[in-house]
Amino acid sequence: MGLVGEKMSGKNDILPRMVKDHYKIEELLDELEEELKKGYPNMKKSFSRFEWELEKHIFVEERAVFTEYFPKDITEGYKMLPVVTKHHNFILNKLNNWREDVQNRRNITDISELKDFLIKHREYEETELYPKLDQALDEEQKKHIIDRIEQIVEY
Repeated sequence: MGLVGEKMSGKNDILPRMVKDHYKIEELLDELEEELKKGYPNMKKSFSRFEWELEKHIFVEERAVFTEYFPKDITEGYKMLPVVTKHHNFILNKLNNWREDVQNRRNITDISELKDFLIKHREYEETELYPKLDQALDEEQKKHIIDRIEQIVEY
């Protein structure tokens, strides 16, 4: 992987695991987009799978990863977290709106907006957030995070 920064990738690096999860979420969004064309019953099932995986992913980031991060340079280190949290709030709000649409048997109409946003969010995490975390965290912290990730995320 070319996104791990200057440090060589270690067996306990977080980035490769989260890249895998990002890929899975994008596949589920593509599947949802296809199922929208077939109508409500198919779309509802695809939406539920997509929503579940995306919510788990956000939970993992905010509860498993961020709770272990205590940067030495607080100003620099904590710049990333509000950005990611703001992104997550936008995503969760969008999911909530979609859930309401699905429950009311309305089609999701703004899928491309979320798709574009998720790509930008993923790029930010994969080029900024996770490489920095992999450099800043020690092996024990990373192992602890990975154990938590593996309890929640299925690959």
